[in-house]
Amino acid sequence: MSNLSDIMGGIQTVLTNGITGINAHQYLPDVVNELPTILIMPDGELDPELFFGGNSFKFRFRLVCLLVSGDSKEGFAQLMDYIDPTTANKSVVKAIRTDPTLNGKADTSGIVSIVNIGRREYGNGSFYGFDAILEGIKSVA
Repeated sequence: MSNLSDIMGGIQTVLTNGITGINAHQYLPDVVNELPTILIMPDGELDPELFFGGNSFKFRFRLVCLLVSGDSKEGFAQLMDYIDPTTANKSVVKAIRTDPTLNGKADTSGIVSIVNIGRREYGNGSFYGFDAILEGIKSVA
């Protein structure tokens, strides 16, 4: 298994341990039937260069958070709980901060930005959500 696959598994573990009822996927499903759901994917270009004498690399993932129905009047307000870094058992930021090693799969990581906040379409429906950008460093042998 690749280091990137290991890191994605670590992200999935940290999210499912830190957010009550979350469904975290390491792939892009055709349809999202269960909420809240987070889709874990590499973000943008992957830089293959190794750093720090050739024994570490930087990584960046996009966590696409589809949280509540886009039809709900309360949906946007509920969405704020998942962004708020202080909300226990709901915050994506807090879940990652609780275990920045991503269940031992990285040296360190953190959410560096929250983007695309609001309503969006995905697969079979309309959802309120956001994208959390996670960056980190992984040492390799």
